[in-house]
Amino acid sequence: MKKKISASYRDWLNEQEMPKGKRSAMLSALELFSKQGYDGTSTMAIAKNAGISQATIFKYFKTKDDLLRAILKPMINHLLPEYREDFLSNIPEATTLRQAVHFLLTDRYAFLKKNKEVALIFLTQVLTNADTRNMFRTFMGETAPMFIDYIYGTLKKTGQLRDDLTPAAVLRTIAGQVLSYFIQREVLLPDVTADEDADLQLAEDLIVRALSTD
Repeated sequence: MKKKISASYRDWLNEQEMPKGKRSAMLSALELFSKQGYDGTSTMAIAKNAGISQATIFKYFKTKDDLLRAILKPMINHLLPEYREDFLSNIPEATTLRQAVHFLLTDRYAFLKKNKEVALIFLTQVLTNADTRNMFRTFMGETAPMFIDYIYGTLKKTGQLRDDLTPAAVLRTIAGQVLSYFIQREVLLPDVTADEDADLQLAEDLIVRALSTD
């Protein structure tokens, strides 16, 4: 029987066995770190938002940094590998490059939206925190061969992928569009009304033009 994968990081966190105060602190920190940034969020604000005391936070986490690590470590060490395996196992056979790109773009953008809180924290910390960056490098080192086998292989089978592009270049082209649009929607212009379907269609067109032999 296939292992059930949580719909989102928040769902996963709610399913874990832990004291109520610890869970409240983690959920509150998840919300505030994603909105205000790690440096812009105090433990007092986390406690107030969670409806608990600072003493409760420090009962389970010695420092704010320990609280951050408690949020990110299971994501990087356990959940990302599970999500990766689930994603790779569900990549459909595609007869055209566009079909493959459409699935990769829409699936990964939907994943980021479902996990936007931890994704925003994670993206910031990869750029500013050496420990998080090193954990992510390890994950990417394990993921790169799988990317070549599954994703690059799927694109290659369509017969429409440019021969002069390396797997790394293909990954940058796809991931760049996904991440830049996610950051635009969630960080830069969160209050601006947008037609996501039309925007993703445009991103798909750009990727296909960049990767296609036509």
